[in-house]
Amino acid sequence: MSIRREWCPLNDSLPWQGIHFRIHGLFWIVILTSVITGYFMEVITLFVLVLIHEMGHVTVAKSLGWRMTDVQLLPFGGVAHTDEWGTVPAREEIAVALAGPFHNVMMILFGYFFYRMGWWSPEWTNYFIHGNALMAGFNLLPIYPLDGGRVLQALFSYHLPYRRALVWSLSGGWVGGGLLLLYSLEGSKWDLNLAMIALFLIYSNVTAFRQREFQYMRFLIRRRESPVPEDARIVEIPVQREEALTNVMRKLRKESYHVLLVQDLRGRWHPLPEEAVLRRFFDEKKPDSRMGDLIA
Repeated sequence: MSIRREWCPLNDSLPWQGIHFRIHGLFWIVILTSVITGYFMEVITLFVLVLIHEMGHVTVAKSLGWRMTDVQLLPFGGVAHTDEWGTVPAREEIAVALAGPFHNVMMILFGYFFYRMGWWSPEWTNYFIHGNALMAGFNLLPIYPLDGGRVLQALFSYHLPYRRALVWSLSGGWVGGGLLLLYSLEGSKWDLNLAMIALFLIYSNVTAFRQREFQYMRFLIRRRESPVPEDARIVEIPVQREEALTNVMRKLRKESYHVLLVQDLRGRWHPLPEEAVLRRFFDEKKPDSRMGDLIA
């Protein structure tokens, strides 16, 4: 049985209802610095653009039935928190991830329209468009947890076992963060803002990598509770009878339904649905089983 996700009209529930907005303490330091240096309006504008970017994520996520908890605004961006990553179809993850940069693109079009109407000066329009383009482009870098990194992780989950998709995307994320850090320190003039962002990305990927087993287990639990749709691709996986149950579960893909082929002592293959593996692990609580035990 597949899960049906209803579209939630905005007139029934505004996207920001029930969501807590938090501002990181360092952001107030940035505001104070902008007042002293005379860049208050520019910083406030970037603050609004970040908020619009994050609300793009929130609006699409809530329309898909996701549970959004809070939005935190950082000195260099924002984060919309949810527990749905990794437990919903990859196409939903891609849609939510791209919603933020899409809103920045829409802001670019609005800025150009206001300029053509004569409401904005060329200097302000250029700043507004440049800020949105920079925000959208940077967030599309394939570095987790940026939007591009989340899209890459979702694309990996189409073709790889989910646990391997996590390992590959997070490993690539901290490598990408390292390269960004090296780029920020290149030359005689260091870009300290970019260096701080790179360090944050490295920290986020290392932390997520350490928690990969937790994320992988959440995926398995949701898989046990909510089977894949009937139109999911069927994948057959040959396994050895002495192969560990936990090792076989690491081969499960997010966007596929699995039939496990277990060979008995006579060389005959026995098909097992993925539910048998999940039931053995969660319901019967026998994680140390061998695959041969399921056909005995």
